[in-house]
Amino acid sequence: MVKLEEVSLDHVEEEYTDSDSSSVYSSDDEGDVDNIESILDRVWALQDVIPPKTRKSIADKCASVYDWGKYSANFLGNSAWVLTTSALLLVLPLMIELEHEQGLIEYEKMQQQSSQMLSQPTGQQQKQAGGIVPPGF
Repeated sequence: MVKLEEVSLDHVEEEYTDSDSSSVYSSDDEGDVDNIESILDRVWALQDVIPPKTRKSIADKCASVYDWGKYSANFLGNSAWVLTTSALLLVLPLMIELEHEQGLIEYEKMQQQSSQMLSQPTGQQQKQAGGIVPPGF
């Protein structure tokens, strides 16, 4: 049979000092450190539950999805490179030439305006420059 013996609190306090009492009463966090499982541990534990044939099927499908994703990312990267370099080689010189031509057109307009101002008589230039002329002038 089992013999039960009552232990008084005075007897427990004498055995443990203050520094040891913290180790006697552990917090919940310290107790859970050993019991914490990561998700990877849980998935790894499923290895025993899932049959090998099903595991192989899942692994093959995951590998297939990974390969398609890798191929697609590689194809998109190469396509972006081709489009960008083509745009730089073909469109950029065209834009520079259009801007140069626009500058020439503006320069020609300024030349025409200056030649018109020089060919006009001085009275007409003053009327254009002054706007409204008061009476008597």
